[in-house]
Parts: sequence; structure tokens; C-alpha cells
Amino acid sequence: MSSETYESIKVEKTDQVTELLEARKIMDDDIRMVIHNAETKEEKLYQQGSDKFLAKLRVADVTFYVEYSLAGEGAYTVHTAYSHRTELGEE
Repeated sequence: MSSETYESIKVEKTDQVTELLEARKIMDDDIRMVIHNAETKEEKLYQQGSDKFLAKLRVADVTFYVEYSLAGEGAYTVHTAYSHRTELGEE
């Protein structure tokens, strides 16, 4: 991946994945940021025996996880994504 911004990433999803991500309130921009970080910094896990990668990125108090594969130049197929919110407080 070149030094393009995350906004230029093309995200492809099935209708089923789209519905799942909408229910989880995960936006395409969140997914693009995770993939951009993974591809530019090589911070991703390769799932052996498949063409899939798993990447994560913390944005504010939410950590996003995205499972994806390469779909073409600047395009990625999203297989699933999830997130969790954390709040750390002082005692």
C-alpha cells in the first residue's frame, strides 16, 4: 500500500457482513482506519491456510478488530469486524 490516506481505501462487504457491522455500529471509516494502519505499519496477523488478515486499532476508547483480505489495488474484502470499549479509571 502506498502512502495514500485511509479515505482512499475501497471496502467490499457482503450484504450479510454489512448488516452485521451496522448492528455492531462499526462504520466504514473505522474499518478503513484499521486496514490503513495494518497495511502501512505491517501490524497485522496472517491467518495461515487462508488469504485473510486480522488487524486491530485503538481509536479513543474503542478498539476495533477487522478480518479482511486483499481484493485488488487499494480494495479490501471485509469478512467481519468487532469492537470493544474500555474505560480505565484511577482508584
